Amino acid sequence: MHGPSRQPGLERRIDRESRRISNQHRQLDEFYAMVEASLTAGRARRARSEFLRFHDALEAHFQVEERIHFPAVHGFRPELDAELAELVEEHRGFRAQLSQIARYFEAEDLERCAAGLDDLVVDLAAHEGREERMIEHSAAAHGDSESD
Repeated sequence: MHGPSRQPGLERRIDRESRRISNQHRQLDEFYAMVEASLTAGRARRARSEFLRFHDALEAHFQVEERIHFPAVHGFRPELDAELAELVEEHRGFRAQLSQIARYFEAEDLERCAAGLDDLVVDLAAHEGREERMIEHSAAAHGDSESD
């Protein structure tokens, strides 16, 4: 039986959302791999089409994080506001990188497309790791505070 302050529904939701974010990150990795394979094969039109799919998926992911996940984390861990703001600012930087890569595709500069994507993916991997750790720690801290 749960104490009066425990919120098992919230705990399950946090756990579910944490897994969802992690799964979305893996799916984005797969989209990137398809773009990279097409670029390596010199298939410019296919690479551009796959890049647009990757771009759209990444933008949708950012929107979900900014409108749903981050506000939820703020709700039970307001002390993470600075870290959440930093993650949102990084999203802005990623959007700028994506716009630049799109311009390289427009110019059919596949070499710069590949280099830009490589830089983006390295930055995204670090960002994703921070997000996942923050959400996991938030969920764990929430569970700890509920059991006090």
